[in-house]
Amino acid sequence: MKKFLGVMLALSMILGAFAGCSSNAAQPSTSAASQAAASDATATVKGPIAIVVPSGDHGWTAALAYYAQQKCKELGLSEGTGYKLVTSANVNEQANQIDEMITLKCSAVVLLPHTDEVSVAAKKITDAKIPLIVFDRKVTGDYTAYVAGDNKGMGTASAEYLGEKLAGKGTIAVVNTPSVGSVNVDRLAGFKEVMQSKYPNIKLIDVTESGYTQEAGLKMATDMLVANKQIDAVYSTDDEPSLGILQAIKDANRTDVKFISGGGGAQAYFQKISSESAINLFTATYSPAMIKDAIQVASDVVGGKTVEKQTIINPTIVSKDNVSKMIDASSPY
Repeated sequence: MKKFLGVMLALSMILGAFAGCSSNAAQPSTSAASQAAASDATATVKGPIAIVVPSGDHGWTAALAYYAQQKCKELGLSEGTGYKLVTSANVNEQANQIDEMITLKCSAVVLLPHTDEVSVAAKKITDAKIPLIVFDRKVTGDYTAYVAGDNKGMGTASAEYLGEKLAGKGTIAVVNTPSVGSVNVDRLAGFKEVMQSKYPNIKLIDVTESGYTQEAGLKMATDMLVANKQIDAVYSTDDEPSLGILQAIKDANRTDVKFISGGGGAQAYFQKISSESAINLFTATYSPAMIKDAIQVASDVVGGKTVEKQTIINPTIVSKDNVSKMIDASSPY
């Protein structure tokens, strides 16, 4: 009997040892499974949408941040976690910011490049498998989507408007601004193509200004008015110089000029369109608010939606008839 009890006791100790080993062996397996689950959860967490744009050195670029933040709020994105907005003064600073956004593992990048030189840095974004939405100015190389306004379309729309208002007759001073590059080239091309094909009896006078500023428009228009005794309209491709052109016409007490165009959609020019009675002012939009469309594309991509490779936003002609809908007292542009 004693021998039997001894055997049973030994068997109990052996089974207990095995149970303990089984319990201990199971523990690491459970821990590993938990870690794997946590890893999977972390992998599904998306970083913020990065918005990388030039700093506000003039009204149009200053308004980018205003409209970008407005759109992010509409999408329910919190600053820092939902979106990250950075601005830069030059190409080198922007390239460094792109590196930072990649390090942050941003879910997408909306980029308005300073120049083509940013293309090298932009390629790092696509190499990191981060969706790249290029806004306004293109980069060399691949990207997920491109969103911009229609510079040539602005010229086309303005030509249609002026040609109709002048009933196909008269003289238009066409303002050339070489310093702004392709923007000027495209807007002039669209304008002249329509004029030559649809309104051949309208005389075009070419004049040149130094830049997109009120001062440049004032100086150009002052000389233009001295050299030309009859001008029915002025085709200007930007709102800022248009304000200077308006001032020059008023200073010279000229009553022959009946129309002045603009381009962009500046709030100061909208106010002038609304209040001016002697001269018909209008503009073709190329609004900084278009960055909202670029951010929406980024949000769609992050959400797994298929997006268009290229989105071109058509201009709107703004005149006294519809300007009240465009005025935003809070906008910096």
